[in-house]
Amino acid sequence: MSFDLGFWWEAQPVSSAEAGQKYLAMVEGGTGIVHERSALATFYNELTSQFPDLSEENMDTSPWASSLYRTDECVIVSISYPRKLEMSSFLFGLASRCGITCYDPQESRVHFPEGGNAASLELADGSIVDSPSRDDVARALNGLSLEDWYVIVELEPGWFIQVGFGVAAGVPEGFYALEVREGAKEKHFRAVVGELARVIDAFYRFIAGDSSWQAGLQFSPVSY
Repeated sequence: MSFDLGFWWEAQPVSSAEAGQKYLAMVEGGTGIVHERSALATFYNELTSQFPDLSEENMDTSPWASSLYRTDECVIVSISYPRKLEMSSFLFGLASRCGITCYDPQESRVHFPEGGNAASLELADGSIVDSPSRDDVARALNGLSLEDWYVIVELEPGWFIQVGFGVAAGVPEGFYALEVREGAKEKHFRAVVGELARVIDAFYRFIAGDSSWQAGLQFSPVSY
């Protein structure tokens, strides 16, 4: 008998029903369910440095009922039931420190990291909102103007979406320069968008880990 837990990164709190759907998809080997994040590798490396994966050599002492399941998007563990309390307490704390969401399928319960997500919202006036809500993002984007001409949402270093408005951003008046970077410099792209509604949708979907907003846009690489 085992006690199972799933771990992955979320930009915003999710419902237990949504987390459960994602968990099942991951257990079945699905990919593209959530965004990859370096925080997950940090979580996994610290976990296995203290509790190595199950092997023939440590079967008698390991807390794991089966080998750890790891992809670029998730880590799923099966804890030996007698060590459920010890290991779940450790794992909840480690996940919270790393900014990782945990899903408990036994109780259909989501454990979101204390302090919320690591995302930040930056405005042209220099102000920054930590762990921005959907309303914070909408308010910032609806406030774009010739003076307040850009908005950036960064999920973690090197992972961001940003938009610039009008001539200050190098595009015609009334248009938006939409940029996205997903980690490495070579994954930084730019597109020109004419509708604010599409920009808002892009920000919402990027934060949620949904890349479908990119369909139909003509992107070009951003040079450094």
